[in-house]
Amino acid sequence: MPKSLPRPRWISPLHVGIVLACLTAVLLAAIFQYRVVMGYAPQGRFFVVPSLVGLFFGLLLVTVRRMVVVNRAFGRALAERNERIETLNRDLEDRVAARTEELSAKHEQLLQAQRLEIVGQLVGGVAHDLNNLLMVIRGSVDLLKMGHDDKTLLSDIVDATERASRLANSLLETSGRSHAPKTLPLDELVDELIGLLQRAFGTTYTIDVEHCEDPAPTVDVGRLEQILLNLLVNARDAQPDGGRMLVRTVGSDLSRVLLEVEDEGPGVPPELQDSIFETFFTTKSEGEGSGLGLSTVRLLVNEAGGKIDLRSSPKGACFRIELPAVTGEAQNTPSR
Repeated sequence: MPKSLPRPRWISPLHVGIVLACLTAVLLAAIFQYRVVMGYAPQGRFFVVPSLVGLFFGLLLVTVRRMVVVNRAFGRALAERNERIETLNRDLEDRVAARTEELSAKHEQLLQAQRLEIVGQLVGGVAHDLNNLLMVIRGSVDLLKMGHDDKTLLSDIVDATERASRLANSLLETSGRSHAPKTLPLDELVDELIGLLQRAFGTTYTIDVEHCEDPAPTVDVGRLEQILLNLLVNARDAQPDGGRMLVRTVGSDLSRVLLEVEDEGPGVPPELQDSIFETFFTTKSEGEGSGLGLSTVRLLVNEAGGKIDLRSSPKGACFRIELPAVTGEAQNTPSR
């Protein structure tokens, strides 16, 4: 029995009265039986058994009464405990609801902070890419000033400005205010961009292209231009004295874009390979690199649901890009 429940005493006036009443009733019944019914004169030995029977029934009634009292007390205690439990449950539910609402608000704040962080990274990446395109424009303008009469220089300037416009539109895509992305077959986009960058990088660099024989998948021009531009500028910077770069389209089905960019630089040390995609991480001297190029590439690849891998050795680095292709017919609109 729980300590909080009442414990009825065995010896109490009521219990004594019950036992005496039972004992008296049984003895009177025995006297009536012996004297009236059987005609015997009562003797002491005749009352031993009736006395025990009366005592037994008296104690039995006392025990039953104690059980009734205890059960009633237990029922009241159980009801009180249930009421306290219900009160605690209601209080707990209120606390959980308040805490859930608080966590939901904090989660929304965290999501908003993450959105702002992504937009900040995109803005930094676009600024970095615009700077690369301005380098192309500036190089072409400098050559024109030097008296070069080459119409391809003007074409390069137009190309670079249009690509800069697409970079600006990529920010509008992030805010959901842009038109449908411009698309082209992968091979066509690669050839156009490589031609532009080859002239911008100069004769000390060679950019080779290897296309697979399979049909080329359709790609988002703005996104893949940013990716390729950053990877090739990174490959050029890895070879400050000049060198060779290779862009390879890898055979696959039309639902995926597989692309590799290789250089002949010193490669990426193993201890840095997990850090090179972090924002503002750079191995270049102060003032020579922003640390946004590869982080922008990773951000663009992740946003598209793709992946990027790095294979590196002392003879060079190779970045492998896998992206989902753009569904629907390619808009074979020339980029210039």
